[in-house]
Amino acid sequence: MSEMNAGEVIDQLIITKEQVDEATGKIIPEDFKIKSSQSYYDQLQKYYAEEKGAGYSLPWAKTDGHFAVRLGELTILQGVSGHGKSMMLSQIFLYLMHYTKVLIASMEMKPVLTLDRMITQRLGSNQPTQNYIKQFCKDYNEKLYIYDQQGVTSENDMFATLLYGKEILGIDVFCIDSLMKIGNISEDDYNGQKKFVDKLATYCRDLNIHVFLVCHTRKMSDEYTKPDATNILGSSHIRNLTDNILLCWRNREIEDLKFAGNLPPERENEPTAYLTVQKQRNYTFEGTFGLWFDEKSLTYKERP
Repeated sequence: MSEMNAGEVIDQLIITKEQVDEATGKIIPEDFKIKSSQSYYDQLQKYYAEEKGAGYSLPWAKTDGHFAVRLGELTILQGVSGHGKSMMLSQIFLYLMHYTKVLIASMEMKPVLTLDRMITQRLGSNQPTQNYIKQFCKDYNEKLYIYDQQGVTSENDMFATLLYGKEILGIDVFCIDSLMKIGNISEDDYNGQKKFVDKLATYCRDLNIHVFLVCHTRKMSDEYTKPDATNILGSSHIRNLTDNILLCWRNREIEDLKFAGNLPPERENEPTAYLTVQKQRNYTFEGTFGLWFDEKSLTYKERP
């Protein structure tokens, strides 16, 4: 913050006539930034009655009561390349469409491949009939929207998409896959990343939407090393400015042992994937859920 002289400080403290009620001579609370706790009574009533504990659940019963997709929040989903971040989000969004409209902006995949994966996850097989494909498109016609842009996009286009999606289409939940595909922000532009994530969090609050932003993880020492929030590729402000941080991590050691036929009997029921809640600004829980990845349906299961 730049230094101000005494006159500038006094100017900021002066109450204008527009901020004063002519009838009572009191400062109009809505126009003045310093308010008493009493002025928040109505908002508190609404919060306790409608908002606290609200939010859409995830596809797994074991996460209920521990994490929710709350409107007005930004969630980072991080993970090592190839560990299934986008696949997990696809499953989450397929589930969320039971309750609300969603928009997927996946600049890393063609829209037809995004839809193919969701069809496989819903059907449990990668061999849908023509009738099934037709029914899928019909069922989600006004629930699932795709941002049709591959490669990179601009920051301005992305924010315009959020605004249009909410105000015109009534969409509540969005996916941006990934931060690295915002073309005007380079990998080493930490200040640009900070500004983008800060603005994204503000859009979430102002539009009352939830955004999942996919972020890559720095290269780990090997496939078996589990990263944490400090390993998010880019500025440290990414994790500071977001509301929630989730980690999708595949247990490659177990997968490799199974593939080689060398899995010890005592490890047969060990999870092949994990979903870790690494941060929740507005809720107390942080912890890890074990899941089992099913290759046929491309979904993460609750149990083996």
